[in-house]
Amino acid sequence: MKNSILILCFIILSGFAIAQTDIADARTFSVGSSVTVSGIVTNGPELSTIRYFQDASAGIAVYSYDVTYFAPGDSITVTGVLDDYNNLLEIASVTFHTVHSSNNPMPVPAVITPAQMSEDYESELVQLENVVFDNAGSTFQANTSYTFSFNGESSTVYIRSGHPLVGAVIPGNPVTLIGICSQFYANYQLLLRGPDDIINGSAINIISPIAVSNISTSSFDLQWLTDSAATTEVFYGKTQALEMGLLQNPGSGTSHAISFTGLDPATIYYVLSFSVLNDDTAFSNVNAFCTQSLSSGEMKAYFTRSVDNSVSTGTDAIFLDDLVDDTLINYINRATESIDLTIYDFNPANISDIAGALNNAHANGVEVRAIFDTSWTTVNLGQLLSPGINSLPAPDLAEYGIMHNKFVVFDADATDPDKAIVWTGSTNFEDVNINTFANNVIIVHDQSLARAYRAEFNEMWGGDSIVPNLAQSKFGPFKKDNTPHEFIIGGNRVECYFSPSDGTNSKIGRTISSADDELFVETMLITRTDLGDSILSRVSNGVQTKVIIDDPSSSNSSVVNGLESALGSNFKIYGEDGMLHNKLMIVDPAGSDPLVLTGSHNWSSSAENRNDENTLIIHNAEMANIYLQEFMARFQNALPVPENPFIDWSNKLYPNPSQGQFIIDMNDGSGQIIEIVIFDVSGKEVYRNHTINPLDGKVLIEDFSAKAGVYFVKLMADQYSETRRLSIIH
Repeated sequence: MKNSILILCFIILSGFAIAQTDIADARTFSVGSSVTVSGIVTNGPELSTIRYFQDASAGIAVYSYDVTYFAPGDSITVTGVLDDYNNLLEIASVTFHTVHSSNNPMPVPAVITPAQMSEDYESELVQLENVVFDNAGSTFQANTSYTFSFNGESSTVYIRSGHPLVGAVIPGNPVTLIGICSQFYANYQLLLRGPDDIINGSAINIISPIAVSNISTSSFDLQWLTDSAATTEVFYGKTQALEMGLLQNPGSGTSHAISFTGLDPATIYYVLSFSVLNDDTAFSNVNAFCTQSLSSGEMKAYFTRSVDNSVSTGTDAIFLDDLVDDTLINYINRATESIDLTIYDFNPANISDIAGALNNAHANGVEVRAIFDTSWTTVNLGQLLSPGINSLPAPDLAEYGIMHNKFVVFDADATDPDKAIVWTGSTNFEDVNINTFANNVIIVHDQSLARAYRAEFNEMWGGDSIVPNLAQSKFGPFKKDNTPHEFIIGGNRVECYFSPSDGTNSKIGRTISSADDELFVETMLITRTDLGDSILSRVSNGVQTKVIIDDPSSSNSSVVNGLESALGSNFKIYGEDGMLHNKLMIVDPAGSDPLVLTGSHNWSSSAENRNDENTLIIHNAEMANIYLQEFMARFQNALPVPENPFIDWSNKLYPNPSQGQFIIDMNDGSGQIIEIVIFDVSGKEVYRNHTINPLDGKVLIEDFSAKAGVYFVKLMADQYSETRRLSIIH
């Protein structure tokens, strides 16, 4: 009798579980509701674990490792619980799934415009016609968003790691896109499934990035490839109006080269490259290129921690012990015409008076402009500057990250080209960054680079006037790739990239892949699996590799596990006071192309897609060795990745994302004193608390008040520590 009752209950409950509804109706249910819906699958593994499917009424996503066998064209039924993942409605906690049939026709995509990407079409196949990509001529990269537009409307395509479009050239002609309308926080984005989702009806297409070579003070050459024989033509000018007119090479072909001569030194030229075949024309984007300057090209690097001069090959690296602030003030005092300053974290406490130096420069007739971030500090730089100095706080928008730059441009247009200077690196202008953290500063005396950095400044500022133009000001994902990337400085090649417009992570990956003999990485964190995979690829090819990160738990766990397995004792964590805040890499310091990569760009997706960042890649043996001296000092003091018997993160940290209150579950109830420290993405400490691990092992944090964003929660007890990422949403 008892067994009969149990069987009857199971039948009744099963009947409720498979009660069918259409997808449009299911989308009206509250999060946490159980639903059973059917439809046709529209994507495969190119979008990872998630599967989208739709019926005649609407579309929805299902996220479960149990359904990764679903293939495009499968007719399916799924039972699970509605969940909200970063504003995308999806079915999770799947309890039932089946495939009824396969190879069914795809649903007909809804034809919409970019402005119609919305909840009305979430998780459905859509088609957008005659759209143009902003980054035409460059290549699609992993975990990156790309803006496209039509008739004044715009939206984005998102390409994830492992996607079949990674490495493909972004078309320059108007194209039709077919993909899935998805949502990530407030942004609706189009998920392409492969090359067939880009329909290009043109008979001629540019199939390579526009490459520059032979840069001199008065000339440079450009090259590109097309898929059919066509002409070689450009419009160009000193402004994006391309006022200098048309330049052509005779004949036609698929390999195109054109020379620009009679140019001015240290001058940015804007070029629209195109090739014509009968009635069709293939266009690139308007690209920026810069001639070589007449500057000395002198470079200086300074470090906030000790260096190891025993590996010096002639020029010793310099440890500036608590003197970076004074050094910056000396450069401010030397400026005669202009100072354009950007800074993420500024705090005058316990450092020399940088704001006062800027005020003095202004009083002496120097034009001073300042851009600063207000996300993580209560100190408003603008309020410390003289009333006559114009300043601009970075925007506070949901789709924007942070203004994470720390660069200063001095006298970019000085008559004497040696007065034009760029100051950049990883060092914020505040106490722990200057006096405790491991950071670097690099100073480049070059007018061409100074003008490129000033062009980036002007895009955020909204123009080149002394007063910011808020109507034209563009930050983060709203910026364009409109600065030069290739320079000849002091006879050496230098690359310069700004985020998020320039696809910087792909340049980091390419730089890693260029290592032939030796690779040294010293970076705060690596959350990007593609960059971790690039390092592992070099290791498997016999490249001698050493890596230091700040804390393994701040990075992607699969990256940490892969590096630890492949490198053993050559993979270490920072072992000194404060934080490893550098973001640098040295490649082949004794090889044929020695280089160093440095800047503000963390090896993360936020830096790639949302933040304002800058990166330099300097192909210079002397600078590579100088940075190697710093690296070796860090490596000697670094520690092996520790075993951690202290904290069991099986329940981890929840809820995550959080609105400011969350629980940390150590799951051991040891009663020992622990210290909880929370850092923002720049490494700045924003919260600290001492507490006792309670008997149930659960610590409630209810007084963490912070803006929306990503943080790192670090727990410490005795010699052990553990860090986990935390997302704050409001």
